[in-house]
Amino acid sequence: MIIDSTKPVRRLGIYFFYDKDGIVDNYIPVLLRDLVKNLEVLVFVSNGPISKESKKKLEEFDPVIIERGNYGMDVWAYKEAMQYYGWEKLSEFDEVLLLNFTIMGPVLHSFSDVFRAMESKNVHFWGLTKHHGVDHDPWNTCKYGYIPAHIQSSFMVFRSDFIKAKAFQHYWEKLPMVNRYVEAIGWHEAIFTEDFTRMGFKSDVYVNTEDIKDYSDYPLMLFPR
Repeated sequence: MIIDSTKPVRRLGIYFFYDKDGIVDNYIPVLLRDLVKNLEVLVFVSNGPISKESKKKLEEFDPVIIERGNYGMDVWAYKEAMQYYGWEKLSEFDEVLLLNFTIMGPVLHSFSDVFRAMESKNVHFWGLTKHHGVDHDPWNTCKYGYIPAHIQSSFMVFRSDFIKAKAFQHYWEKLPMVNRYVEAIGWHEAIFTEDFTRMGFKSDVYVNTEDIKDYSDYPLMLFPR
């Protein structure tokens, strides 16, 4: 699916946040200030209450705020935020973005550069960066017995035809409860791209690191520049 950029692109962004004291640090409004230029709706979902002062910081973005319990990590926060809207409503958007508070920026480029570059890609879902996978499972949580190449889940975008797909909906509806970091990786992040690629869905990433995958399976960490 290629985005029709001749008309306004409708995007909903779901931003996951967690801080044990509910404090939104200043790097977050910096990121959101640029990001919301590309969004029609911002959903700010927090695993725990957000402080009164921090909610004031968020007012300029007019977000839908969801405060939930601190369970299920980011995976279930995304799941419940999507359930809040429902599949029919979500599929009315051209793209639905999931991202979390581990991302900082923008630094050299606006998010508009990223979205514009990806609009012409004929894909069902895409992300910023890829992990190139390893031939074993260091956490013993991945059903494949190894870590497949995968789009990293800190920034993923789903297009409307993908959201309409029963396979996509079934995936989230049947997602098991995630209690540990290694489960979030093995039960979601590491398998999502592989699962849907095997079903025939197409994906891509904004930052192509195929040229250095022989040096590192995790370029984002070891070759961030």
